[in-house]
Amino acid sequence: MAKTARDIALSALMAFRKGGAWADGYLKDALKEAELSKRDASLASQITYGVLQNLSLLDFYIGKFSSIKMNKISPRIIDVLRVGIYQLIFLDRIPTHAIVNEAVKAARRDNPRAAGFVNAVLRKISGEKENLPEPVDMATKYSHPVWLVDRLKSVYSDETEDILKENNKIPPICARVNTLVTNTVSLIEELIKEGVNAEKHPWLEDCVTLSETGDISATNAFKEGKFHICDPASQMCARALGVVPENRVLDTCAAPGGKSFTIAQYLGGKGELVSCDIHKHKIKLLDSGAKRLHIKNVSATLSDGRNFREEWENSFDAVLCDVPCSGIGVIRKKPEIRFKKEEEIARLPEIQLEILKNASRYVKPGGCLVYSTCTILPEENGDVVNAFLIENDEFSREEMTLSCPNGTNKGEITLLPHKNECDGFFICKLRRAK
Repeated sequence: MAKTARDIALSALMAFRKGGAWADGYLKDALKEAELSKRDASLASQITYGVLQNLSLLDFYIGKFSSIKMNKISPRIIDVLRVGIYQLIFLDRIPTHAIVNEAVKAARRDNPRAAGFVNAVLRKISGEKENLPEPVDMATKYSHPVWLVDRLKSVYSDETEDILKENNKIPPICARVNTLVTNTVSLIEELIKEGVNAEKHPWLEDCVTLSETGDISATNAFKEGKFHICDPASQMCARALGVVPENRVLDTCAAPGGKSFTIAQYLGGKGELVSCDIHKHKIKLLDSGAKRLHIKNVSATLSDGRNFREEWENSFDAVLCDVPCSGIGVIRKKPEIRFKKEEEIARLPEIQLEILKNASRYVKPGGCLVYSTCTILPEENGDVVNAFLIENDEFSREEMTLSCPNGTNKGEITLLPHKNECDGFFICKLRRAK
């Protein structure tokens, strides 16, 4: 039996619940196998991400309208209810009867007796749609863990709710124009001819905003290496290095490659860029990405950012240290990140500092070192830099001028999606004394 958009969404949510599968990876394979139409594939993705973004809120409504306590409902039926409630509350174009009927069918496949229960819950919620109770706490309302909401409050105070709201929005898709082979105007014209809505990014040069993409990798423009998907924050991170042709540059934690490919373009295809990762399969991704983009000055290298390589000491004009982090700044793209444990994140600053210290040994006297993360928590950002500078006084912050809104700084900046129109990101530029 052919799978529907709701079937795919339900199976993706079950895979996440059972084994922590990342939605993007699971959906990519499942949608390809199901061969859904562009419209249905988009619906499957929208439901999957929407449920993950609103999980606590959806469970709140199950608790309010179910005659059975949550711990007595089978996990699969809870997933069926989540899919149905999300559509009822957040999707206006789908008729209520279609939503309920599909949910009842899905429930019946698991347990015929559960079908009536699912029907009853969804009918109750549908009847109260215009007068649903609202959670009093932000953690439930925006489906973020309590510890994270409390942490954001302690750092961002009145901005916390804006941050949580933005995390539950669908972010724009942005692409970096491959300036080695084309330009912004030409790329936009080509993508529009291929049925993709494309327009110049409002404030970042050589960047385009995309919508109605379908499978963007199927376009000729993608296959011919005329762009790569890359958020403006990542592009600015590469820009902060200030590289010029003939520089020797190191990207210590490069995969999946967006920043490296952007750096290579800033190098004008000249100089040398060494891009590292600790996983062999990601090295292959870096190699294939560089090949597609016609980049010949990138060397993908298997290397652990914590392990010193003597042959690299004092040998790079610029080093990018984009360390592994909690990813709190990209929750809107990867909603599963909100389910990370506080203790898991607490271990990261020690690793981040270790990588930063090691990377600093590769910078030439007078060279540049950029430390960056895709998180907005100070313990992973400015606190790590401060700890580094205490032990490394030959480095100092150097002011950057970035093109984003509120982009001027004194050597470091924390980018916030609701304020800077990009991923949540931290960028700090350090200069080594000559």
